[in-house]
This record gives sequence, structure tokens and C-alpha cells, in this order.
Amino acid sequence: MDRFSTDQIDRELGRWLREESATRAPAGLVEEVFARTSRTGQARRWWPPISLRRSRAAGPHALERGRAPAWRPGSALGSVVVIVVVVVGLALALRPSGPGPGTFVTPSPSPAPSPSLTASPVARGASASTAPTPVPTALGTLSARRLDLGSDVAPISVTEAFGSIWVADIHANDVRRFEPTSMRELARIPVPGAAWFVVADNALWVTSQTGTGVSRIDPATNTVVAHVGDVPPCGAPVVAFGSLWQAACDADVILKIDPTRNAVLESIPAQGHLFLVLAGGRLITVGQEGLASLDPTTGRFTTIGGKAAVGVEFMASDGATVWVKNSAGIARIDPTDGRTIAGISAPQAQAISFAAGHGWLTVTGQGVLEVDLATNQTTRTVPVLPAPLIPLEASGVLWVTDFSSSVLWRIDL
Repeated sequence: MDRFSTDQIDRELGRWLREESATRAPAGLVEEVFARTSRTGQARRWWPPISLRRSRAAGPHALERGRAPAWRPGSALGSVVVIVVVVVGLALALRPSGPGPGTFVTPSPSPAPSPSLTASPVARGASASTAPTPVPTALGTLSARRLDLGSDVAPISVTEAFGSIWVADIHANDVRRFEPTSMRELARIPVPGAAWFVVADNALWVTSQTGTGVSRIDPATNTVVAHVGDVPPCGAPVVAFGSLWQAACDADVILKIDPTRNAVLESIPAQGHLFLVLAGGRLITVGQEGLASLDPTTGRFTTIGGKAAVGVEFMASDGATVWVKNSAGIARIDPTDGRTIAGISAPQAQAISFAAGHGWLTVTGQGVLEVDLATNQTTRTVPVLPAPLIPLEASGVLWVTDFSSSVLWRIDL
């Protein structure tokens, strides 16, 4: 009988991990087995983070180098309203080599989507008895509605686009579309490991966090019409310089995608840089020395620095400045020189998004904190408890996902 080498066993386990993730074994089981049996240091999948396995308290931190417990997540920029969410940074020993900086990869059209990727019949016309119904409640002085999405749905990102609210459910393996006022479900679109959104070329794009690539959803038909990329993504795509940019931390590359042709144009070696956001008109990432910028033309990284950005747990952008979570809490950083502008003590911070001169910071056990960007002060706390995850302000309403409770909140501001 042939004997596998240790490296071959690692590779086979890695292949099996990707196949098994689609069957949705109990959260974290496959990763735990892989981490304990593999000789090579492995990175945990983004969801669920260790804190969720222990207490089911949601937290968008999920990436570790090797088996160390320190997280290395990040974030990327969302869609219509600037929404920035936490992103993962994954660094695996098995990294497929990609073309070097500046190399052009001839785009090829994506294969036609599977018929299984069309909106489900239940989503198209669910009866009142089967469709989830929002429950009116109050959060302090604010009127709110709570929508239970189902058992172990695990919603991550929420965005507003094409007149609807969209929610990515990583455990349910779908994207759900809701009417913003009534919260009525309009469509349910199968997307394995759905996680992060962005809008580009009149379509909604969503990452497959437990699979590979990004899927293009046609909002007119509520179907997946293309799938781009063959490496596992981490964090939300970024739209900039006429392209869609997607960090792929397992492969240690950043994909440059043409959204009009649904094709990967370039696979840029990430060189250990983990996250990607757009700030000050530049693509900003994080490396071992702090912030760095990525030249969209040459694919080269330039170190910016900033001690506050070393070893961060997540990264976000309000469009002009960069926000990170480090061991001291939240730091707001000038991307031109790496200088720390302000800090917020929030060790349980999960994610932050921005709209109209203020930010919304989710903090486990506290709720959603409104932060004035002019003063960097918290002006109020919306008591969404116990574990708010991704916040989004749209049209005078605050939307919040709760990963651990599988809930979507609608709060009138």
C-alpha cells in the first residue's frame, strides 16, 4: 500500500476541508480536526470565531496564523452606503502561486450558473404561516422590529441596494432580499457560505466565505448569473479604479476583477498583507509594519506604518481615514502617515460602518454605539443585545445583524 508523506496528508486534508464545508458540519468541527491533525500551521475559517464557539457571542474576528489564539481579521468596504465590516486575514502554508505584479491574466467568461442558484419557491411566495414575521419592540426610546431568520441561519453582512435590504447568511448558504418597510421576504437566493456584499456594474456581488470566489446576483431576476474566482475570499470586495478587488487570504493574493466581463484580470501576491479598504482614494491594507498602500497599476505595496495598525483584529474605512481594532481598543488612523488620530476603549468591538458624518460601532454586551466623526465621541448607545454584529444606516433606519441569534434588527432613528 502506498504511503503518503506528511505534506501529502496535509494537502489531502485541505482539499477535504473545502469539500466538507459545503455540507455544513457542526460549526468549527472540521477546522478543529484539521488543526489538530495537520503538521502544517493552519488558519481557522472566518466563521465562527473562537468566542462564538465558547459563548455564541458574535464577533467578526476569525483568522489566526498557525494555531495561535490571536485573531487577524480585517474589513473591506461595502456598497451603496459606505459600510465597512470586519475582515479576516488568513495565512496558510499551502498557497497557490499566482502571477506576479503587473501580470495580465486573459479573462475568460464564467460558466453558466447552476439551476440550483435561482431564488427558492418559498422565497418567491411564502405563506403568512411560513414566512418569518417581524416582532415590534422598543430599544430604549427607539421603535424597533426584530426578525428571527430561523435556526442557525447565522447572518453576517447587511446592505441596501436596488430598493431592498439584502442579508448574507453563512450557515443557511443563502442571500435573502427584504422589502425595507415591512421586512417582508422577497427572495431567497442560494449562495454557499454567503458573507460580504458590494455593488458593481448594476449587480449585487457576494463572497462565498466557506467556498471560493464571489457570486454576481442579478437584482432583476434574483438569480446568480456568474461566479468569479477560484480561491477562498476573505472580507468584502472593494470597488475602485474601475475594478472589483477581493482579498483572498488563504492563497495570499488579491484578485483584481473586471465586473463587466465577470473575469479575474490579475492575481496580485499579497506578501502577507491581510486586509483591504479604500481610504483617501487609495487601496489600503495592513502588513507587519502597519498600514500599507497597494498601487492599482503596478500591484506593489508601499509601507505607511503606524504602530496602532500592527497586529490588528479588524480594519475599516470611513472613506478618508482608517479604523482598526487592536489590543487597546479602537484606533482611528490617518492613512497618509500612519498617525493615530483618536482612540475608543471598546475591547469587545465587532464591526463599524459609516453614514452622514457618524459611525455605528457594534460592541458585544453594550449594543450599537453612535460615534461623531467630528469629535470622535460616542453620542448615544442603541441597546441591541446581547451580540450585535454588522450595522448599516440606510434611509433613516439602522439595520443590525446578530450572527449568534440569527436575527435581523430594524431600528427607526
